[in-house]
Amino acid sequence: MTKKDGSRAGSLLNFVPMNDDMTRERLAQGVSELESRVGQPLPLAQSLHEALLGAVFPLTAEELTWVARENEAPPVVLSLLGGLPRGRFASLDAVAVALEDGR
Repeated sequence: MTKKDGSRAGSLLNFVPMNDDMTRERLAQGVSELESRVGQPLPLAQSLHEALLGAVFPLTAEELTWVARENEAPPVVLSLLGGLPRGRFASLDAVAVALEDGR
């Protein structure tokens, strides 16, 4: 909307252009705030190890998912395990390789 004098009205008055440094700074602040609330993200290998703690191999993808649920694995790990191909996995390393190949 434009006023009679040619100036813009409304929300554009509050607009402050941001440069790249300001954008990076705000992004870093947001990430820091998020990490303080939920903690640092775990690498896949660590999450997988914790999810499959106590597993006795060989196991199928379905059995791996069951063990991970019992270990209260995060939903993302359960989803990854549920997407594994059919067959038996001989070790935790075999599971990790299959997950890496599937990405």
